Amino acid sequence: MTRHCAFCGHKHLTAKTARYIHQLNDELLIIDDVPCLECEFCGEQYFDAAVLKAIEAEHTAIMEHRKAPQATKRVAVESYASFGG
Repeated sequence: MTRHCAFCGHKHLTAKTARYIHQLNDELLIIDDVPCLECEFCGEQYFDAAVLKAIEAEHTAIMEHRKAPQATKRVAVESYASFGG
């Protein structure tokens, strides 16, 4: 992974865990405790390609009913254009 932030150029990235939201077609999968590097200055997060491939495989397994998710949640959806402001 990168050792400086590609977004702001800051050189201090910290190993953390984060929530990651993966979208496959119209289906969302929320994954907690995903390892990443996070920029201490702007908060940009960097995920290893192997981690992202594992998330994609997990989401595919759930979508194909080969695995059940640990939990499900209802999610509200809005279009920004509908805010009327």
